[in-house]
Amino acid sequence: MNTQYFSALIKMSLFASLLCLGLVLLGNYGLLSNMPIEVKDMTTNQTHIDYIHIIFYVVFNCMFVGFLGCLLWRAKHSQQQLKQYIAHN
Repeated sequence: MNTQYFSALIKMSLFASLLCLGLVLLGNYGLLSNMPIEVKDMTTNQTHIDYIHIIFYVVFNCMFVGFLGCLLWRAKHSQQQLKQYIAHN
């Protein structure tokens, strides 16, 4: 692989990381505004915790934050490979 391919891979990983970060931030904002954790029952006027919403938040965040971590790890690994390639050539 030459340096152009490494540079392109790093740029694509960073761009995908930014998109994933935006998805996490906007997704959490949307989830919190449309799926509140504490729900008020209109008939009894009592509040209760909706556990299915909590499970949905946890799964959403684990899935996309894990993917974001993988993207950032790949970008860092590609930068190390680029430095090694430049050092050897």
